[in-house]
Parts: sequence; structure tokens; C-alpha cells
Amino acid sequence: MVHVTSRIFVSLIVLLSLTFSSCNRQSDDTSRHTAYVAFAGSLAVVNDQEVGPAFSHATGYGYQSHAGGSFGVANLILSQEISPNVFESVGLAPIAKLDPRFTTWAIGFATQPLVVAYSPQGPFSAKLKAIADGKLPFSTLFTIMAQPGFHLGRTNPETDPQGQAFIIMLKLAVQRYHLSPTLMTSILGHDDNPEQIFAETALVSRLQAGQLDAASAFLPQALQNHLHYLTLPDEINLGNPTMADIYATQGVTLKQGRQVGTPLVLYVCPVKGTPSPEAGLSFIRYLLSPAGKALYQKNGYQLIKPRIVGGTQSLPADIYAELLQ
Repeated sequence: MVHVTSRIFVSLIVLLSLTFSSCNRQSDDTSRHTAYVAFAGSLAVVNDQEVGPAFSHATGYGYQSHAGGSFGVANLILSQEISPNVFESVGLAPIAKLDPRFTTWAIGFATQPLVVAYSPQGPFSAKLKAIADGKLPFSTLFTIMAQPGFHLGRTNPETDPQGQAFIIMLKLAVQRYHLSPTLMTSILGHDDNPEQIFAETALVSRLQAGQLDAASAFLPQALQNHLHYLTLPDEINLGNPTMADIYATQGVTLKQGRQVGTPLVLYVCPVKGTPSPEAGLSFIRYLLSPAGKALYQKNGYQLIKPRIVGGTQSLPADIYAELLQ
């Protein structure tokens, strides 16, 4: 009886081992055929709802994603807490943190200008709409945001380029409209004011719920979520690459150093040493194809002439050929 029981026990162990081994092989096979794309939170809608599914349908590769502030995502890659094979960033600085250990080239392909989204039900909504309609001077926006009781939302400048851009935008506005420098303090309190800082995905829901009077946003976010928003002039919206010299006149001091104003260009790069590099490169190739760029344009992003960082000799030949089309 003991002998029979022992044989049954051994058989169960073998069966469980084979099952576990099979699951591991399936998991490995999945990771080898999946584009794991990490990106700035503002890209979640276009990637998860449009580009990712279209890419999988066109190529047969799987798709998974991780969204967060661009600098926060870069730090997760550096610490190897996540292992994506593609990284999309707002601005080049987060990607520069990965060079050369995790990547050696990147391509800029679109911009997303900053806007100020606002609640249509709030106590300040009538004046904000009047500014949007051109019935009040645009500079009035900043005096309204400085009023007591105005509830403003923005992202963390230490981890998110949008949070940095919003502060730099205000400094550019003070410069452009000859406003009092003390207005910055009245609007922000201080750069890392916890009463104003929220996760990028939480800003939209809080604004829609009427918990905020206004919030920072990128133009595609405002369009995708059907938000009311104020279009900012090119001189302060950080969305026009030809105005880089103007943007560079202002900056924000962070724990990791000073960040100078730069155009809000979207960059994509591969991440080395991660599963399925072929699937990652296939995603980049699709993203930069006419079909991929059309989906970005449809979602409010403004396409630009590709910007190659790292030199053309670093790019795979087929991706470089895609850029020449």
C-alpha cells in the first residue's frame, strides 16, 4: 500500500513539474512575441486604444504597455523594475538617462502642445470661456488662476515633463505679457505644491468631476477626453519646434538639476537587453509608418519631420528607410 501511494505521489510530482515547465515555456513564448511598450501617461489613449491593437492586427505580435510620467518610467527601466522593449517619452531628457546602457538612438516624430483645460461648471468657467472665445484678453487667464479659491491641477515636475512644461509655460507667460513675477507664487504656491499635484491620469477625472477649476493638459488629451480648453499661443505652449530658442529662455530647477524649456517632442527608442527586441523594433517600425503616424495625427498630435538622435548609422536600415518615405 505504501509502495502504491509512493508511486502515485511521484507521478503527481512529475505531472506538476511538466505542467509548470509548460506554463513557463508559454510565458517565455509570449514575451518573445510581444511588444512591451512603456510610455508617458498622456499617450495611453492613442497607444492602448488605437496603435497597439492596429499593430497587433498588422504584424501578429502581442502588445502590452506601462504608462507613467516619462522620468518616472525612465527610472523604472534604469532600476530594471520593468523591462519594456520600447520607450516613448515626452522630450529627450528621459531617454538621455538610458543612454548608453539601455539605448543608443531615438527618433522624434510628433509634438503635443500644452493647453489649459477647464471645468465648464466651475465658478470661474464663464470668464475662462470668455477668454477662449476671445472676449477677454488672453493675459486675464493668469490673473484668474491667481485668485483665492481657484483650484488648479498639474502633474509632478520631478517625474513628469508635463509638470515641468506647465511651470515653464507660466514663466514664459510672465515674460510675454509683462506680468508681475509674484503672480507665479500666487498661482502655484511653490513648484511641488501637494495641493495641486496629481497623477496625470487623475487630472482628467478630477476635472470632469468638477473638483478642479482648471488643469494642465496636452492638446491630444483635451481632444480625446472631450475637455473644454484654452489654446495657448505658440510662444508659450512649448509645442512649436521652430520656437526652441524662446522656450530655452526659461526653465525649472529640480532635484536632479535644472531643466530648460524645450519643445514637447515625442521620442521613441528601443530598450536593449529586454525580451523580444524584434517585436519592439516591429512596433517602432509600425509607429513610424504612414498607418501609425495617421493614428497619432487623428488623435491630435502634430507630426513633424523625424528627428534622429544618435546618428543614422545607429538605426536599423529598414527603420531609416521608413523615415525617408
